[in-house]
Amino acid sequence: MSAQAFLSTISSRRSIYSLGKKLPLAQAELSKLVKEVVKQSPSSFNSQTSRVVILYDQAHDDYWSHTVKEALRAVAPADAFEKGAERLKGFQAAAGTVLFFESETAIRQMQEKISLYADRFPQWSTHSSGMAQINVWTAIETAGLGGNLQHYGNLTNDALIEKYKLPKDWKLHGELVFGEVLAPAGEKTYMSDEERFREFSS
Repeated sequence: MSAQAFLSTISSRRSIYSLGKKLPLAQAELSKLVKEVVKQSPSSFNSQTSRVVILYDQAHDDYWSHTVKEALRAVAPADAFEKGAERLKGFQAAAGTVLFFESETAIRQMQEKISLYADRFPQWSTHSSGMAQINVWTAIETAGLGGNLQHYGNLTNDALIEKYKLPKDWKLHGELVFGEVLAPAGEKTYMSDEERFREFSS
């Protein structure tokens, strides 16, 4: 792939909120793609701390219509809850969700193995999760899907662990909602290069 082709690929990855249930490929094929992308995503010292759960069909619908909704109801003021609940309907309308977790046990093992960097591994784990998320997001875009990234893990982590009997040390970092693109993203604006970048050669 040329540099220009790569740039075109990452430029086309956008937050798409108008999503539908149709998938351009079989669920098994999509799951295979997600798994391989996560495997190929980098992690510090090859720690492989990322863990992934993929929700399709009723499992996806239940997550947004019940798990997240009830967790939100428990903490949000009434007016904020109504707005939030309406937003959840858009996520439920999509085809599925990729849940990105990080294993705290794997992090602790790396801290014990390489104690010199023990204080850095939690941060590096966050980096690993972010790289897995953006790589999967870009990959599904190239497969003809749209997606948007959400962060309700502070509300739903424990419920997911219990519902799916996941290891208790898994901590949810993000939810990638995906599906058929029903409407494209709006125009994107950019800060000036002068505000964001510096270059030095000597």
